[in-house]
Amino acid sequence: MLKFKQTSLALTAISLGLSACSTPEPGTPEAALWAHEQKMEAKAENVEDTIDELPSWYLNPPKDDISAYGVGTSTSSDIQLAVDKAMLNAKRSLADAMKGKISSKMKEFVTESGTDEDTQVISDVERVTSNLITEVDLSGFMREKVEVKPLGTQYRVYAMIRFPLGKANRVMVDKIKKNARLEAKIRSAKAFQDLEREIQEARKQIN
Repeated sequence: MLKFKQTSLALTAISLGLSACSTPEPGTPEAALWAHEQKMEAKAENVEDTIDELPSWYLNPPKDDISAYGVGTSTSSDIQLAVDKAMLNAKRSLADAMKGKISSKMKEFVTESGTDEDTQVISDVERVTSNLITEVDLSGFMREKVEVKPLGTQYRVYAMIRFPLGKANRVMVDKIKKNARLEAKIRSAKAFQDLEREIQEARKQIN
């Protein structure tokens, strides 16, 4: 019995010794390294948790011809601030999506009208495209999805917003008409004629 107690005490002492060795003395270089490793492990865990809880729509937002979508995410210890920041990031993403949509549509007009080698037309198209985004008021966006996830002591918010392209299309057509040379070149494009017809019909319905 005495031998068993001595063995247990020896094992306990060894265990305590190993535990003491695993935590470096504060203020030493080893302690700083240990703290850094612990911090990196915590960050890695946060990254893994974020990936595991990432909404499927965040990386693959919807795509259609009538709307542009923007997604954003942010964190904060205040839930409302996290939502506000995520929405702001989504608006930035939406602006980029709008620019891509408008640029694509303009290139389609130019290609269909057979003027894709006219450097002056291309220059006008680029100028109109760059100015369009600043003239389209994104305040008409719609909130599609908002998800809140816990992240340690903070909130992680994912947001997706949608902007109907009807208003952007109207601004685009009006802007083209103000450039007589550009309008004359691309009016023959069927895509432009179809778009203009849709806008006129929409205006009639409003009136």
